[in-house]
Amino acid sequence: MADEAKLKNKGFSPSSGLSSRPDPVRTLRKIVAKLPLSPGCYLMKDSEGDILYIGKAKFLQKRVRSYLAVRRDLPKIAVMMSKVRSIDHIETPTEVDALLLEAHLIKKYRPRYNKELKDDKSYPLLKITGEKFPRLVVTRQRSDQKSAYYGPYTDSKLLRQAVALINSLFPIRKCQTMPKTACLYYHIHQCLAPCIRPEVGPAYGKIIEEVRRFLGGGKRSFLEYLTERMDVSAKELRFEDAQFFKEQIESLSQLRRKRFFPQSPSGGIGLSATMELKRALKMDALPVRIVCFDVSNIQGDEAVASKVSFYRELPDKIHYRRYKIRAVKGINDYAMISEALTRMLRGIKEGREAFIPDLIMIDGGKGHLNTALRAIEAEETGNAEVISIAKRFEYVFSPKFREPLVFHAGSPVLHLLEKIRDEAHRFAITFHRSLKSKNLERSFLDNVAGIGEKRKKALLRHFASPELIKSADIEQLMKVPGMDRRTAESLRSFFAPHP
Repeated sequence: MADEAKLKNKGFSPSSGLSSRPDPVRTLRKIVAKLPLSPGCYLMKDSEGDILYIGKAKFLQKRVRSYLAVRRDLPKIAVMMSKVRSIDHIETPTEVDALLLEAHLIKKYRPRYNKELKDDKSYPLLKITGEKFPRLVVTRQRSDQKSAYYGPYTDSKLLRQAVALINSLFPIRKCQTMPKTACLYYHIHQCLAPCIRPEVGPAYGKIIEEVRRFLGGGKRSFLEYLTERMDVSAKELRFEDAQFFKEQIESLSQLRRKRFFPQSPSGGIGLSATMELKRALKMDALPVRIVCFDVSNIQGDEAVASKVSFYRELPDKIHYRRYKIRAVKGINDYAMISEALTRMLRGIKEGREAFIPDLIMIDGGKGHLNTALRAIEAEETGNAEVISIAKRFEYVFSPKFREPLVFHAGSPVLHLLEKIRDEAHRFAITFHRSLKSKNLERSFLDNVAGIGEKRKKALLRHFASPELIKSADIEQLMKVPGMDRRTAESLRSFFAPHP
């Protein structure tokens, strides 16, 4: 019972033991029906109250319900569920919080059916390196005795999101090799820059200690940890520390509202173009993250769209996207833009995209802008800031103004918008050409007797270009893996000049 009391104090919502119930499965179904549709950890217990298994979920109710319909080809889970008599849970604000809490609980209680996780060395770990100015990284090996390790964790993708969030809240070093000059992270207040400021050693050490304290503390969320540390600092009259934690709480709140784990709260340092753009468009926040869409096709053939992403006026290529247009036939740029933008918006809602942009740009005129606005309205994604930029006269259209905005030729904001638009155009054209080239290379072999998919691939791998295939003699063709003389003669005859 003491253990039960501890769980309650930790935020658990315990369910009563079911050992006296005649039908455990029916009672478990009733418990599951009351679980929230929110992230968190679940703890499965036997009739003695011992924890059998601990897991995490994005949606607690859905995940735990799946255990009640175990397939016969999963005998280990069936055996475990035959012993489960109660289920406790801890809600967390996000799935990332649930991931970190799950690892802490497994390490603390060491449940019998989590043995696979405890013993398997393939699961990812968090590592605070043993360097003079430590970093936080994801690893799968405990190879360095000077480093501190946390975990293992069950989801590498979520773990990397957790690292991104911790790096955004605590200004620790990100560079693998110490640079000789301060990088972008210093200028956006995400690193103390020990590379050029060795005197920050004591302050850096305090921040690393906070990261260690959080990872080892088993809190339900980042917010709970930061709030507790702020309160303790204030009670001990350490007002500078309290202010630091207060600022991190405010930063975390901004990140939560945007539903992603980016680098910092909004606010620019020396970013003249984005500040000018904010004023010109009458935006509430600085457009730190800008994405731009463009389409490319020839007579509607091999239609594609591109999305490029810029962060603080610099290309953010990890978030570039290419879209093959699926639903549009023929030439219809408006419909193509609508399809690509809709796919991004749905990706945001479904968690496949990492962030909501501060500003969406469309390469095109007022019609393209109106198309984008209709797509945003259809997906019910709120009041997104959208503009379009027309190549002719470089007019910038916004739904906030009846007339287009015109920036003078030398203005930083026009230079930024042109740079982003041109990059989107380049990215779309490159993708379109690669698809077109691939189809041309393959289609010229389609009508040759005896050439199927395997021989097509073998020919294209063996020869550097279609022209070399067409000019090759029979002996050269015979050197291609899988090629026989009859097919080589057929291929040579097909491409031989006819009188």
